[in-house]
Amino acid sequence: MLGFSLSRLSDLDFDNTFKNGFALVPGYWYFFHQGRYRVGMIMHLATILPAGILLGLQFTPVIRHKLLIFHRINGYTVILLLLISNGAACVVLPHKQGGGSRTATQTAEAFLVIITTLGVAMAWWNIRRKQIDQHRAWMLRTMFYMGTIITSRIINFISAPIISRMGNYYGVWSCDELDFLYRNLGTPFPEAEYPQCLMPNGTLNASFRVAIEAAELLTKPEQFGSSHIQPFGANLWICIAVHIIGVEIYLGMTPRESERLRRVSYEKQLEAGFANPGSAGLTSDRWGDAEKWTPLK
Repeated sequence: MLGFSLSRLSDLDFDNTFKNGFALVPGYWYFFHQGRYRVGMIMHLATILPAGILLGLQFTPVIRHKLLIFHRINGYTVILLLLISNGAACVVLPHKQGGGSRTATQTAEAFLVIITTLGVAMAWWNIRRKQIDQHRAWMLRTMFYMGTIITSRIINFISAPIISRMGNYYGVWSCDELDFLYRNLGTPFPEAEYPQCLMPNGTLNASFRVAIEAAELLTKPEQFGSSHIQPFGANLWICIAVHIIGVEIYLGMTPRESERLRRVSYEKQLEAGFANPGSAGLTSDRWGDAEKWTPLK
């Protein structure tokens, strides 16, 4: 997370690095070059990248143990940045690059917004209740959920040539998107390949939609873009599932650390005068049907 966030800081140079880097998947810049999608994406980048960097510091042992005030301030900063980032992501989410396949990506992105927001909310509430074991669990879950976008980018670069080789995968682009893409590349509109985009008088029928084959052909940028856009929704859902399962496996494999932190929680809650010390937060024995937790003698 830290390395990825540091490597993408250059994207804050929106009209240069982001345009020429993120738009290495041709077609996206049509939506992000102006309007609310541009504002939303800039806000998203300006908050999620610092959040990713600061989140790495939250899990640094020396900071957690020696610099408690910094750990606390940094934690609230991460939560605030993540919430703003999620709000900005909701602004960007409705764009329709790729046609019908975009709905799979939209639902996956919306689901990520929901689970990361719930994750930091649960983490915040548990630390307010001094339930440190559950605070750790929910912060780990949130970090794993956030990491989905990194894994999905890797998988997407693998899946694009696969669906290109399989063939018969298509996206849907407007003629205006095609015209915008070729104008930015400084090349003429390919009238011979998309004659349906032209009106009888030779002007562009901007709102007309055409099918774009998903194929990694650098000579046909719209097909190259389609090959990366079409599989992204499915890849994102797969990565979400892998990360959700992965973090639960990790938490299940570290019960001794959870038990140690629960004993610390018990002492802090007892000192603070909380009812149900050891279970003052969102614990399964208080809110579920687990056996009542008692500290070891």
